[in-house]
Amino acid sequence: MKLSEIRTTLQKIRVSPVKTLGQNFLHDQNLARWIVDQAKITPDDYVVEIGPGLGALTKLALDKGARVLAIEKDTRLASFLRERLLHPRLEVLNTDALNFDVQILFSHRGVKLLANLPYNISSQLLLKFVKYPSPISLSVLMLQNEMARRFSA
Repeated sequence: MKLSEIRTTLQKIRVSPVKTLGQNFLHDQNLARWIVDQAKITPDDYVVEIGPGLGALTKLALDKGARVLAIEKDTRLASFLRERLLHPRLEVLNTDALNFDVQILFSHRGVKLLANLPYNISSQLLLKFVKYPSPISLSVLMLQNEMARRFSA
């Protein structure tokens, strides 16, 4: 979605970004395609997406044939995704990713993690997904520059 489409969609569904959730919406379609291409998603994959927002990455992952679990804390956005993307290979889980039980992913094969992580919970989420054994074989994450620098220091 272009930035103007994002604004229009957010107005239409009466959603404004919630600062405490660190919400930001991916509007660069080239970047969205690049993220999904880096994940090398196939129809055999089970993609877990944290904070799908309006579904920029979600739709591209579904287009690759993957099963997608979209974890969205904002009830309004979770409802929007369910209605907009009506897809048999999509499950939208309306919960906080920090409360998500990573262990349930062990029942799936080819698990890949995609996320445009909010700054305020980036470190907590990353620790959650790397602290314990996990079936996630690949992660492609977008972080704010400051957070990426902290992790790479």
